[in-house]
Parts: sequence; C-alpha cells; structure tokens
Amino acid sequence: MGLAKVIAPLSDHGRRFPQTIPSEIFIIELYYHIRNWFEGTYTLRIIEYFFELFWKILPYILISIILNVVTVRFVRKKDITYSSSSTLVAILTAALIGLVSPLPTYAAIPIGLSLMPAGLPFGAVIAFILSSPLMNPTIFFLTATQISPAMAIARAVTAFLIAVAGGILSSTIFTKLFDRSAITSVSIRRPNKTVYQDVISNSRYMFKYFSISLLLSAAVRALIPPEAIASLLGNNAKVSTLVAIGMGVPFYTCGGSAIPFMETLMELGMGKGPMLAFFTAGPATKLETLYAYKSQLGFKVLIFYLTLTFVFSYVAGIVYSFF
Repeated sequence: MGLAKVIAPLSDHGRRFPQTIPSEIFIIELYYHIRNWFEGTYTLRIIEYFFELFWKILPYILISIILNVVTVRFVRKKDITYSSSSTLVAILTAALIGLVSPLPTYAAIPIGLSLMPAGLPFGAVIAFILSSPLMNPTIFFLTATQISPAMAIARAVTAFLIAVAGGILSSTIFTKLFDRSAITSVSIRRPNKTVYQDVISNSRYMFKYFSISLLLSAAVRALIPPEAIASLLGNNAKVSTLVAIGMGVPFYTCGGSAIPFMETLMELGMGKGPMLAFFTAGPATKLETLYAYKSQLGFKVLIFYLTLTFVFSYVAGIVYSFF
C-alpha cells in the first residue's frame, strides 16, 4: 500500500497504478518506468551493465564469502609460532604463509612484529606483510573464475617473489632498525565472533567494495570506446604497464573487488601484463596501507615498500606481457 502510494502519481501514457498491487507487478512496472525515464541515455546503459555484471559474479561472491569466513576462522584459532634458525627459510616460509592468509596489511603488520621477540627475523616479517594482502584463497578463486587460471597463478607467483625479494633486501637494509627486545608489547586481538557474525561482516565488506567496482566497470563499458582502452592499455607494454600502475591510485579498492573492473578492461582490450601490474601495485596506493606502514614500521620502511612494489610491478607486468 505504501509503495503503491509513492509511485501512484507516476503514469505511463495516462495510465495510473492501482492503489494495491502485488510486489512482483510493482517491481516490473517500476523497472519499465525507469527504462522510460532514462531511455537512450548513458545512465540506462550504466544501470543495465551494472546488473548484468552483478548477476554474473554473484554466485562467485557468495562462494568467496564462505571461503573467506572458513579461512579467517581457521587462522584465528591458530597460535603462530616460530622455530627456524635460518633467515632464508624463515623468509620463504613467511611468504608462503602470507599467500594463504586472509589478513590485510594493517592486521598483518602487528602479527608479524609480535613474533620478533621469539626470534623471527625482520626480513620474514616483511615477507609476510608483503604477500598477505596480495594473495589469499578468495583472491585466487575469484581471479581464476572471473579472469583466468593463468592470471591467478601469475598473481600468486608474483606475490611470492616480491615477498621473498622484499624479505631478503630488508634483512640487509634494516638490520639495526628494529630491536627485537624492544618489541614486547605488541598484542594481537582475536575477536570471539560467531559464524553468523563473520558471515555478516564479510558480506557487508564484499558487497560494499564489489558494488563500487561493478559501478566503475559499468561506467567504463558504457562511456569509453574499446579502441581507446586497447590503445592506452593494450599496445605498448612499457607505456600501458606504467598507466596501469598509476590507475591503482583512484581505482584500486581491494584485491578481490578490483577483479570485475579489470575483467571489463580486459574485454575492452587491456593487456595481461598491465593487468598484473595493477593487481600488484594497487595495494600500495591504499591510504590504510600507507598509514599502517608509516605508523607501525616508520617512514624508511614505507619508502622501501613503495619503491620495491612499483619497480617489481613494472618488471612483472613487462615480463608477463611476453608470455
């Protein structure tokens, strides 16, 4: 009754809605009114593309929510310990653990630092922090299903290599920057959430960022000619890779939700090398990442992180363009 009154003044060639209508008819009538209002406009094209993309990716989003909840609850129950005496082994192990960890940067940093008093090398902390936001089971699944298994593997390999390289370099550069004995008060909060709370929290997060990504994707598909994307991001690998890295500043949201946006650009002509560069450099441009590095690790480590990420992203994008 209330919904019918809201749209009752609307008319289609003089026809008015009845005072009470079934919800299915109401939705259909409202849909056609929206089409009539925006017929022939870019707004209608954006709306149509948005829902086309939404229904296409919805099953994978739901599976990803379940996968992420399971991973988070598994990691939350584990007490992370360190026992290796080899720095290189510690770096390799930390990089691999980061690949399956669902933790963002701001959560990965305190967890890594909390293990330093027990003997974890700082290089291993950096390796874990670098690989954790770049790859996890949810990101791998979405990349493999929405783009290609090859891109999912390329993202995982790139994340592992950049984490190992960062760990080895930081072990040399920052040997005296962090004193293990001084890092004793770092505490890790392990919230005791129910499964329902985890599902609701992950659902809100996923749908929020995926909605933003889908809207951007729909706008790009509706407004930008394919030849423009192909010219800017598909022809010259050296230039297009740089452009893709720069796109991370305004367009990167999170590792999984950026996938629909990249899928749209790929369909319009974006090369796979620039896409890999975007996925690798994107996390470095997020404000929360920059703040976490600056506040918890210091300005020198932040500059090291940005330099390593941008250089490695560019090289990885160029190399992958030739595969």
